Amino acid sequence: MSFTTTQPPVERTAHSYAGSLYILPSDEEERQRYAPPTSTTSHLTLRRLLGQHQLYTRLLSGRLVIPPIAFSDKDDVLDIGTGGGAWLCDAPTNLPKFVQLYGIDIESRLFPSYTALSANVHLSVCSATDLPAYWSSKFALVHQRLLICAYTRDQWRRSIDEMYRVLTPGGYAQLIEIGPEWVSGPKTARHFLLLDEFLGNKGMLLRCGVYIADMLKATGFIDVKSEEVVMNLGKWAGEDGAMRDSVMRAGGLGQFASAEEFDKAMKEIAEEWDNNEGSHTTVRAFYGRKPL
Repeated sequence: MSFTTTQPPVERTAHSYAGSLYILPSDEEERQRYAPPTSTTSHLTLRRLLGQHQLYTRLLSGRLVIPPIAFSDKDDVLDIGTGGGAWLCDAPTNLPKFVQLYGIDIESRLFPSYTALSANVHLSVCSATDLPAYWSSKFALVHQRLLICAYTRDQWRRSIDEMYRVLTPGGYAQLIEIGPEWVSGPKTARHFLLLDEFLGNKGMLLRCGVYIADMLKATGFIDVKSEEVVMNLGKWAGEDGAMRDSVMRAGGLGQFASAEEFDKAMKEIAEEWDNNEGSHTTVRAFYGRKPL
């Protein structure tokens, strides 16, 4: 078990944005709003991230690893954007006991406590667009999930280039994202239309799922495949109906001047999902193999 800072983090737009926009999920105001008064870490945020992990894992039939990898005890696995470490801490159930697990993020605030980690888990603060040089050809699997609204178009290309570099020949990149279509009512349609336009003006990709397969192929990955599952939205779908905190706060950027304005809009959209049976989006899992 280890924790390192390999280099200064590179700021990503989804985490910090100049001006009056209220950006989720990682700004300081949001952290304080979710943290208990005596806590230095947001237990509610961590619980939300765990619930989000369980939701997406259930949608993918309990699979944490999608591509057909035959792991050995000498393999290493990298989790990009590890956050609270839910995928990283759950991954050993799908992997040989002695596989070494590495997690990175641009900040350590949500990293799990040392007591929650096994000895084969290693956490680092660094950027996915500039991974350590000594990691070249190191990992059998690189996993990345729900970094929608986290990268510009150029950063998407650079991060996939870095995945390719740090994978061993024959290793796989696995990326899981949400969208691009959101089917419900007029409030949902309007919100995502404005959001797509707003982020597009900033060079970002709300509809990143449309481009990931092509970016993998352009980088040199082969055997690129994808799986798509429907994610129902709203209380009408029971435990399989994603709620606001599982979806909107996963990438809830937007043109809001305050937290109150954001919450009001999200409440209206959540109510629309609850009242419109059939509201849904999609979850897409992509993977590609680095040639031998």
